[in-house]
Amino acid sequence: MPRIEVLDARDFELYVRTAAHIYGAAMQRGPEMVVQRCEIMHTHLDRRGYLAVVALDDDDALVGFGYGYLGRRGEWWHDIVTNALGRELGNRWMSDAFELAELHVLPAHQGHGIGTLLLDEIVTRAGGSTMVLSTHDRESPARRLYRATGFVDLYGGVVFPGTTEVYAIMGKDL
Repeated sequence: MPRIEVLDARDFELYVRTAAHIYGAAMQRGPEMVVQRCEIMHTHLDRRGYLAVVALDDDDALVGFGYGYLGRRGEWWHDIVTNALGRELGNRWMSDAFELAELHVLPAHQGHGIGTLLLDEIVTRAGGSTMVLSTHDRESPARRLYRATGFVDLYGGVVFPGTTEVYAIMGKDL
């Protein structure tokens, strides 16, 4: 079983390029999307309350990771999700939310509980009163993982600008 470590933004910065490749493998994305995700991950490093958790194998190679931060108005994802949820749900879930931005495990290491270990560590250490995330709006191993760890569906059918993929917003009280 891999070793789980908690990192701050500066320490995780060393893993961003590899993490973007893990994202690409896990999400079946091409090289252009991996480069774009790497750039996005770099912009997240300066977010308030940033927390990263990594899974390292016996050779200290990254096999999985997750990270998030305390979101706030004026940030792209936060504003889109808050608007999609509407006033009541938006206030309830987004006013003091830790936003889980990424959680991915290399395909060869999936199905062995690594995602659960990563998520549990993030939930334990995250700031905020709620945790929110977006995931594809269909049944999947990721969605089952989130539900099994206490996340509930908040809103479905969300299409973020720049994509045609449909997402669901999920949340958990911390």
